[in-house]
Amino acid sequence: MLWKHIATSIRSSPVFVFLIVFGAVFDLMFRYLSSLSYSFLIDKALIPQDPKALSIIIGALLGLGTLNVAAGISGDYATSRLSAKLLFDYRLQLFRHMQLQTQRFYQQFKTGDLMTRYADDIPAIEAAIIQTFSSALLAVSSVIIGVVILLSMEWKLALVVLAGSALLFLPFKLLKSRLQSLNEAYYTQLDLFNSSIDENIKAFKVVRVFNLRESMLAKVEVILRCMLSIGVHRGFVGSNLNRLPVLGISILTAVVLAYGSYLTFEGRLTIGEFIAFNSVFVLVGHSMFGVAAVLPTFLAARTSLQRLHQAMEWMPEVDERGVLELPPVRSEIALRDITFAYVPGEPVLRHLNLDIPIGRYTSIVGPSGSGKSTVLQLLMRFADPDGGAVLYDGHDAREVKFASLLGQTGVVFQDSILLHATIRDNIRIGKPDASEAEIEEAARAAGVHEAIAGFRDGYDTAVHNHGDSLSGGQRQRIALARALLRDPNLLFLDEATSALDPDTERAVNETIVSLKGTRSIISVTHRLSYAAMSDHIIVMAQGEIAESGTHEQLMERGGLYRQMWEKQQGFILDKDGVSAHVQVHRLRGLPFFSGIEQEALEQMAGLFVVERFEAGIPVVEQGNSGDKFYLIARGKVDVYKAAAAGDRHKVAVLSDGDHFGEIALMHHVPRTATIVTATPCLLLSLSYDHFHPLMEKFPSIREELEVTIKVRMKRREA
Repeated sequence: MLWKHIATSIRSSPVFVFLIVFGAVFDLMFRYLSSLSYSFLIDKALIPQDPKALSIIIGALLGLGTLNVAAGISGDYATSRLSAKLLFDYRLQLFRHMQLQTQRFYQQFKTGDLMTRYADDIPAIEAAIIQTFSSALLAVSSVIIGVVILLSMEWKLALVVLAGSALLFLPFKLLKSRLQSLNEAYYTQLDLFNSSIDENIKAFKVVRVFNLRESMLAKVEVILRCMLSIGVHRGFVGSNLNRLPVLGISILTAVVLAYGSYLTFEGRLTIGEFIAFNSVFVLVGHSMFGVAAVLPTFLAARTSLQRLHQAMEWMPEVDERGVLELPPVRSEIALRDITFAYVPGEPVLRHLNLDIPIGRYTSIVGPSGSGKSTVLQLLMRFADPDGGAVLYDGHDAREVKFASLLGQTGVVFQDSILLHATIRDNIRIGKPDASEAEIEEAARAAGVHEAIAGFRDGYDTAVHNHGDSLSGGQRQRIALARALLRDPNLLFLDEATSALDPDTERAVNETIVSLKGTRSIISVTHRLSYAAMSDHIIVMAQGEIAESGTHEQLMERGGLYRQMWEKQQGFILDKDGVSAHVQVHRLRGLPFFSGIEQEALEQMAGLFVVERFEAGIPVVEQGNSGDKFYLIARGKVDVYKAAAAGDRHKVAVLSDGDHFGEIALMHHVPRTATIVTATPCLLLSLSYDHFHPLMEKFPSIREELEVTIKVRMKRREA
């Protein structure tokens, strides 16, 4: 495989390759002529004491040396150019390939994996290719030419050299498998190390606030110690591949000197011929050692090439080769008989049929795992359906030009990433040729112009660390401004405000609602208080449409939407989202509190304590003793269960209004799952110690809970 890349390099850069080869050939010629000159120098000039012959030989060597330097300089320049070009080409090819990929690619290849390929694997491949031209080619050619010369000078002695050369390559044959396996193990650990560093940088606030520095340090130290151990073995084996051939050369040199001296004593070789033979042999031995020394580089490149091909051979899941120009979408977006699965055999959408009218504000809601976000992924062609079609006014999205679809859309994500640039440049991403007036108009429409104008540098304010230098509301409004700058016919919102504090969320949603009637808005959200503001609501469950209509229509039907609505009601949050409390009627809506008297519920509501968590923080750990019951006032958590093998699998997602841990109010039994926050969360907790005195005072509480716990215990046993 590596030879294929070398051949490609020859075809892509013939001039550079020619200059490298020319410099190598001239250097080779100069070395052997210099070695052979000893025979003439001794036998024709020094022993006869002929000054004229001496001057001719010295002059010829000086002339050849000058030409060799000139040829070497051109070869060195060509080597530098080819080296830089190879790095440029490989890195650009990988980057271009990455740009075509979707979510699954980035789930398979983490940030650390990809950075290792850029920083280590590609340079290893480049080094092997360059050494092929600059060292290996010269060394192999030198061996061939040198052996021919030695055979012509004294064939018996040359045969000894050929027989003994096997000593130089025996270590490679014995150690190559071991070195390759060590290379693979080392790069695996290097991927883990780079991923850990990336994680530590991105989550530095969480690491600092929750005092995770020691645990993160311990994790990195384990990886580094593993790399240390592998690195020692890898370096030692690699050194042996270079050291053992030196022993072979030493043994072979001793044999040549002994046998050559014997031939000189016998008169079969002159002193000059023997010195010339030995000089040529030294060159041949040095070249053989050069070939052996390059072999570890080739082994490293072989491993790196395999790793690079793992990424390069990952085929893009979205084919962007559509040829039709998509006209402005004016009627509807339709999903017809859509089937889609992230994991084969586990469909998220099942024969879904959905119509989204153009010119209206449509919200897609549903429980976690219902497939609502997947619908938005398909609409934006972050993925293509396994079956069925996404139609824009009857045009299959796969058949239209990808750019013509993107040109009509704008999108705001839950965690909108801003680039390392000025605020102006971040907004201008939506329309690179936008004028200053257009940028300000978009910022005004998004409600962020006044905030930007209040910065010392205004629109020239630099954005750092993906936008962490701005507030959450400012970041989301700038993301909305760059979407609006495109004047999109279709505006997609993917949980665009769910991570903001209540006051900021309310303000951003008011801005979004003000855009109704000016363009089509399609919003995926789990927060129904804002979905209620839309013209049309689509409710999804288990990959299918459960119901649809306006907020009023859905509430009257009393179906899934109403259940979800009532679950999210009954929490009063302050405008900054720092504090909250639960209302009595919300507690009565919980099945295990439904039969409890009003006074007990009123006292219970006052016992809940506010707990705030950043994203990615464990709230409870499986196996730990439980002592709290939790209500999710705001946010999302992931529920994980550990398998027998120790692997952890996500089994559910809980969000606003959900609860967990009610068994802990009665018994200190081990937690049956691990709960980790997926977004910043505001939780209300009720502890065992606070709850028990209330239960003693109101026996009805115990009765209701015991019934619930018995049912839960039976489920666990089943």
